[in-house]
Amino acid sequence: MDFISVPTIMICIIIAMGSIAMAMCVIWRNDRKETAAGLWALSFVVGCASGLTVAVMGAGSEAAMVVATCLNALCFALSWSGFRAFGKRDVLPSFIIGIPAAVLFLHLMFPALRHDPNNTIILQSAVVTMMALLNAYTLHTGEGNSELSMTKLLVGFLMLHALFHAANMIVTYTHPAPIVAGRVASLWFKLFMLEAFLNVIVIATGALMLIKERSEQRHRIASETDMLTSVANRRAFVHRTELALKDARDGAVLAVIDLDHFKSINDQFGHQAGDRALVEFARTVKNRLPGDVLFGRIGGEEFAVFIPENRDRSAHMLLDDLRRDVENAAIQSQGRPLPLTVSIGGASVAKAGLNFDNLVAAADCALYAAKEEGRNRVAMFSPSMRLLKVLEQDGEKRIGLAEQRVSRRMTRVHTAVKTASQ
Repeated sequence: MDFISVPTIMICIIIAMGSIAMAMCVIWRNDRKETAAGLWALSFVVGCASGLTVAVMGAGSEAAMVVATCLNALCFALSWSGFRAFGKRDVLPSFIIGIPAAVLFLHLMFPALRHDPNNTIILQSAVVTMMALLNAYTLHTGEGNSELSMTKLLVGFLMLHALFHAANMIVTYTHPAPIVAGRVASLWFKLFMLEAFLNVIVIATGALMLIKERSEQRHRIASETDMLTSVANRRAFVHRTELALKDARDGAVLAVIDLDHFKSINDQFGHQAGDRALVEFARTVKNRLPGDVLFGRIGGEEFAVFIPENRDRSAHMLLDDLRRDVENAAIQSQGRPLPLTVSIGGASVAKAGLNFDNLVAAADCALYAAKEEGRNRVAMFSPSMRLLKVLEQDGEKRIGLAEQRVSRRMTRVHTAVKTASQ
């Protein structure tokens, strides 16, 4: 394989690292919160410096080999720190300094590492194997990384990268390559350099795609989240609930939750206090709800939950626990207590069917009954209740949730219509 030129491969690696470092710098410059991009940019810059050190000082120079190996170790430490930052973990400066310092110490303590390039390759492959496995583990376990499609592919490549360098250690140890003019001369070393070039391209491409996916994920979450309460907004709640209804059983329940006398809180304490009440209410409910229950704000002071069937719990009891928690919550605004209660209307799939709009209409009917009975209570829909058709009146209206929910305040007009069982 004489057509493979190690110096040419080295030049390609240096050019690729420099280009990728600039791209990462642009990403970090545009978003300083993207710490991982900054660390990866610095990692590729250090990798460039390592290659340039060998090119300028010569591959046969002991000093060049020591400096290049230490810079490579720093490059790997910075790359791992980038994966930590991407997974929302703290960066460890002691590790960034400690890895290259340990490599330098080994070079100083064992002259054989400086005198024989084969030994240097073994040491470098050992570091690469350890860091590749550490990168794979860090990426796999990072917060939110499992939701990104690129994660599994990149973890798999890092594992293969570690396996290749582990094999390289064994081959180099059992069959040391001849040294010609200070350079390693063997087919295996050429393959080693080709793999190094492939690694740079794949890791760089993977990192860029991870950043892109995470950015899209953030925008998607922002578009599905209510800005004030940080719970699902109406559109997201409707979409997730409709998906859940495809596999829902008869015991599943959709409930509409309405804050009692919310207008009086705004009138008496101000809109800032009203916002505070909404935030604390949402926090109280989130702390009580099991992980499989959907929760969202569907408009104004109205919220909704979808409770999948679970034989180990009663949906009615869960809703009543929510009501009690809200009533007992010590909510304050500017040192003044905010009395807060909720009325809840629920409808089960068994009573209202699997259609989302029918469930909402039934839950809304039960909510009206809870308010008529004195508020601060839970009412469950039954076929004996007549559904309510709400007509536009006094400048305020309420229309189907699937289209849009405008306001809680309205005038309900009782109209005889079909019951849910019909």
